[in-house]
Amino acid sequence: MNQRVANRINSIVVSAYKFMGSVLLALIMLGLISFLAVQGFFLVSRGWVSPTVVSPTDEEILTLSTQVAAQTSARDHVLTERRTVEDRIADTERVIAAERSFQQRFRVALNGERNARDRVSRLLTELRREYSLARAEIVQSNRAFSGLTRVRTDALYGARLLEQEDKLTVNHHLAQLAQSNLSLAQSSVDLEMKLESLQREMAGLAAVQKGLGQEAAPDGMTTGVLLLEREFTHSTLELARAEATLKSLRQDLQALDDVALRYETLIASLRASPYLRAIEKDLMVAFVPYENLSRAEQGTPLYACEAKLFWCHEVGVVGKVLEGEVTLKHPIRQYMLRGVMVEIQLSDTPAAREELLHLGRPPMLF
Repeated sequence: MNQRVANRINSIVVSAYKFMGSVLLALIMLGLISFLAVQGFFLVSRGWVSPTVVSPTDEEILTLSTQVAAQTSARDHVLTERRTVEDRIADTERVIAAERSFQQRFRVALNGERNARDRVSRLLTELRREYSLARAEIVQSNRAFSGLTRVRTDALYGARLLEQEDKLTVNHHLAQLAQSNLSLAQSSVDLEMKLESLQREMAGLAAVQKGLGQEAAPDGMTTGVLLLEREFTHSTLELARAEATLKSLRQDLQALDDVALRYETLIASLRASPYLRAIEKDLMVAFVPYENLSRAEQGTPLYACEAKLFWCHEVGVVGKVLEGEVTLKHPIRQYMLRGVMVEIQLSDTPAAREELLHLGRPPMLF
């Protein structure tokens, strides 16, 4: 009896063991088939997308936002420097215009001054000629009158026909005539000195006109004219310095323009990131690998499945493709995929949390 019970128990245990082994084997086979089915599906399927929930606190979003802020700040700094350089260019151009105007007006003034002195010199020359003739006649007449008067006065005084007081009065008048002769001589000397000074000034102005901008000192230079030329030389140096500065500033401006353009291009490329665009416009997006992109046309239906591949239902449609390349990890494999982001319009909002959505139709047709 005991042996029979023991055999019965052993039989039940063996049957249970075989059943459990069969069940485990079936589960293993089911798991293997599921694994191979999923792997096979991803190997041949080109009709899936991976929805992505974009959050402002995502690491990639924060990184992109930080880069955009840093590049924008750098660009603004460059633009500030550019405005400063533009102000300096405008100021330098004003200096150049003022110095060129001064030099032109200096030449005109110098020529006018020389012409004026030339006219005065001609007038003084003519006056000197006439004055010399008149002076010679006056001196000759005074001498003749003085000689005749002295002889006559001495004769009258010797004949007692003229008093001592009268004689002294006549001598006084004769002394005044002699004084007038001296005054005429002094005036003649003054006229000669003025004419000589004018001629020297004219020679100096002519020398300056001939030697403007040259290193060698021309003949006929005077101290007054030399000081005038010093002002012109100072203006020439200022003009050369301003022109050199203007050339350098324009090169700096071009360099700043190039840098600003590079920053603008970089900022535009960062802002074109689908992640940032999704945050700015509050979009729901999905990642589409390049090999699946041909089936992700705008308006294509989207399906979500309860077990990745089975029991599927429509949850929305595909929108337009966002510009910019995105790299994302494969849903089940350990490598990165290249692709793009597309807008999606979901009627079933929780479907955005699914790992996969299928394009066009359910993968297993149910």
